[in-house]
Amino acid sequence: MAGKNDKRRYKANIAGKSYTISGHASLPHFKATETLFNKQWTQIQTVAPQLKPLEQAVLLTFNTLSDQLYKQAELDELQKQITSLQAELDELRQSQKSTSKREPKSAITSIIDDAKHDSQVRSTNKLFKQDKNT
Repeated sequence: MAGKNDKRRYKANIAGKSYTISGHASLPHFKATETLFNKQWTQIQTVAPQLKPLEQAVLLTFNTLSDQLYKQAELDELQKQITSLQAELDELRQSQKSTSKREPKSAITSIIDDAKHDSQVRSTNKLFKQDKNT
């Protein structure tokens, strides 16, 4: 099995001619690229049959580069959104951490804490009163 960095050879039929393509892409990627090229080539031949094959190839190349620029702009925008959403998520997590440290007490916990505090105060007061009497 070929690794990701191994070059592969692919025999493609592009615009009616045979080519041997080599690269790091997978075989399904090569096949999909060949199919897409031939589909777009046929479309250009249908829309502009009066053009010479070289002119049709230039149009296909131009269209491909234009699509690439649109996809790159879309990718850049999605990366900005990811960065923004990640920052929001980080803020929420930080907010939850600080909130969870100061969670409000339930009524029962509050009553128990008050009773403990009162008991400690009474005990402390008794100790000091005893010391004064002795």
